[in-house]
Amino acid sequence: MSGFLDVALGLIARGWYVHPLAPRSKQPITPHGKNDASNTEAQVRAWWGKTPDANIGIACGLSQLAVLDCDHGLTCYEDFVTWRNRNGLPVTYTVRTGRRDSYGVQMYYAGPIPDVGEWKIDGCSGQVKSLGGYVCAAGSVHPDSGETHQMLVDAPIVPTPELVRRLQTEKQSTGKAGQPITENRNVNLYSLLCKWRNDRMTEDGLIVAGLQHNADMVIPPMDEDEVRRIASNAAKHDVPEPVPEVVIGSAEEPVTDWRELFHTRDAMLNAPPITFLIEGFLQREGVTAIAGPVRERKSLIALNVVHALLTGEKLFDHFEVQKPSRVLYLCPEVSIGPFTDRLRKIGLMDYVGDRLFCRTLSADGHLTLNAAELQPALPGSLLRGGAESVVMLHHSPKDSGETMTLENCMRGSGDMGAFLACCWGTKLQDPQHPYESASYLENLKQRDFESTPIEVTCGPDCRMHIVAATRPASLQSRRGNRGNKDGQDGAAEAAIRTNAAMPVRRLQEHLAALGIERGTTWVSKMRARIQMESGEVTVGGKAESLIPAHSPSL
Repeated sequence: MSGFLDVALGLIARGWYVHPLAPRSKQPITPHGKNDASNTEAQVRAWWGKTPDANIGIACGLSQLAVLDCDHGLTCYEDFVTWRNRNGLPVTYTVRTGRRDSYGVQMYYAGPIPDVGEWKIDGCSGQVKSLGGYVCAAGSVHPDSGETHQMLVDAPIVPTPELVRRLQTEKQSTGKAGQPITENRNVNLYSLLCKWRNDRMTEDGLIVAGLQHNADMVIPPMDEDEVRRIASNAAKHDVPEPVPEVVIGSAEEPVTDWRELFHTRDAMLNAPPITFLIEGFLQREGVTAIAGPVRERKSLIALNVVHALLTGEKLFDHFEVQKPSRVLYLCPEVSIGPFTDRLRKIGLMDYVGDRLFCRTLSADGHLTLNAAELQPALPGSLLRGGAESVVMLHHSPKDSGETMTLENCMRGSGDMGAFLACCWGTKLQDPQHPYESASYLENLKQRDFESTPIEVTCGPDCRMHIVAATRPASLQSRRGNRGNKDGQDGAAEAAIRTNAAMPVRRLQEHLAALGIERGTTWVSKMRARIQMESGEVTVGGKAESLIPAHSPSL
């Protein structure tokens, strides 16, 4: 085998995307793993120049691959050939893994599909790594056996066969983070917690997250002691410590004084004040979300933001604008035709290629936000690379209810909501008549500035205009009943704070004795929030300190 760098360069010559793994490990070195993968020579040389013996990961989705990973059931090459031919699998590029306990093989096919967590075919079993996964390339060293992955069959990549595609359609997708768990509750919750463990969540963090997920997504919820046991089991296996991130072109000297890691007094005294690209709507140096269910005009709101930034005209005829030098619009869910039609209607075609740069679902190849090709337009990644502001569109879940909150508009993710500068939630006032209806917008996270809910209408030219700067009365039917209907949320929270170590069911009984009726989900969420705020978590019936080493990356 050639050196790791030569192997990685050979892989990108095939058009595949690679990323470094810790030596003799499957653990990614870069902060976002497969999402950082690149097929540019400069980035690959920088990575392996820093860590020459790093294993090589292939990002399957970016590389347009579906890899049939066969872990068990084979004993030798002849056994593999017989099994492959018996099941009608075509000959393709194949790697033998460095497993010691079995004859493991990986067959590479062209045409990605959703990953398959576990499959069985004719006495063999394994996984399919594709859109959401990565594999160790030939030349990598297996972490357990110390043996090198070897190229077994150097053949052209053939299209993903129907047998492999059928594995995905036949596989139940319960147990994913965004889906309810209704079957095999123990197994699926354990699998999910193991994924969070691999994102470097501590055991105490897994317990809190497991209890919360059990209350929200497991139907019916399991006993809390069982959830704690599952979380503790998931935390038993150690995750290798990552190697420090490599920064291309960095000429910084090694840090010799830990104080250099922090801002100086002068830097903070001279820090600039909060400023806006769109006054009172789009804050500089931050991420602004536009969140709402499907078909609630998020894309049209974003298009009006772009129009205001390019033309300098007030957003919705109301918010003052400071024009940036350019706007990058990444729209991976709409094709070029429908997207261009909207640009024409709103009058932005003259800006395309000059100050407006768009990329849609129709664009060739794949583009990551930290790709080397993007650096001339936006060096690095978004805010760190020079973007004045970032706007993201986020689909709220279908069952978010009538009342908009930061939690339900951002899919209940505390991490997602935490990094936002602000979040504009939006819903149609009259969803039964979407073309005639006004849109209601409310800033659900007023962290650095105050704002008032507004109502805007939309015309055939896609331009939106403000019609009200106060909370419209007609919204009440859309937003439904408010929380705290009995006025006892404060008393319930105080009671839970005093008894945060109690199990949820006992807390419910305690509240009922006080004349306060609250459901399991409400009590579980309130207790989890209180424990996270106080830095404590309930473990085995007593409160212990919760200091997570790492948070899950986004």
